[in-house]
Amino acid sequence: MKKLILICTIAGITTVLPAQAQLLKKIQNAAQNAAQSTTTPKNEKEGKSPMEGLLGGMMQAADTESSYDFTGYMVMEVTSINKKGKADPPSRINYLLTDNTDFMGMSFADPKTPENITTTIMDVKNQAMVILMDNEGQKTSIAMKVDYDKIQEMVDEEADGQMEEENYSVTKTGNKKDILGYTCEEYLVKSEDGQGNYWVTEEPIEGFSMFSPQSNPMISNKTVEKYQSFFSSAPKGTFLEMIFTDNNGEVTDMKVVEIQTSSPKKFNMSSYPNAMSGMN
Repeated sequence: MKKLILICTIAGITTVLPAQAQLLKKIQNAAQNAAQSTTTPKNEKEGKSPMEGLLGGMMQAADTESSYDFTGYMVMEVTSINKKGKADPPSRINYLLTDNTDFMGMSFADPKTPENITTTIMDVKNQAMVILMDNEGQKTSIAMKVDYDKIQEMVDEEADGQMEEENYSVTKTGNKKDILGYTCEEYLVKSEDGQGNYWVTEEPIEGFSMFSPQSNPMISNKTVEKYQSFFSSAPKGTFLEMIFTDNNGEVTDMKVVEIQTSSPKKFNMSSYPNAMSGMN
């Protein structure tokens, strides 16, 4: 799955969404665990979490905007199928749309209690990760510092490895189909780990341009410049469907099931008491 995510990221076809969702989920879990550890004695012999480098090794409160505005949302459904054909229950990620490249956001709902929603906002301007939690009507937040330089270094290292792969190729098949009212073109992506069929809109969806490699804050200018010829020829639209089959026969099915480009959502930080108040 890791390789699949890297393929998606570097190709620009999946607009780096799955990769960021996985990374955000890891950071989010690390943040919540760190919040709990502030009131629990820590065993000095315990190993450090892989995420500690991104979080500065400790909980540090960060500044935030007074509010975060989004113009709409896009819901992606992800299903994993093992080599025996057994599918895991699908999971859904709600990507929040915005033209503001200073931040990006996504929401995760608990499948068992869908009214419990966690929204994660990566605030590049303030070098912060903001986690907004709505648990049975009770709202709280965590705003902590994140080292975006290290995130960019991680992406750069993975990009170098992926681009050096000899068996990696992206081919436009010429096939087209309509998905949720958008005309999409099919691309075949092959790598040493397997191959996938991707459906990408002809033009980027409004409010989603920040997820393209050329304007994504998680991808450094150095990487974009280094592989300029590749990025310039990569699809510029928004990924809406993908089926990837790895060499072991495992399948990952990702598809956008809903798009609302004009459904404004405003998160006022004053409505989410900060659980880290007084920690600095």
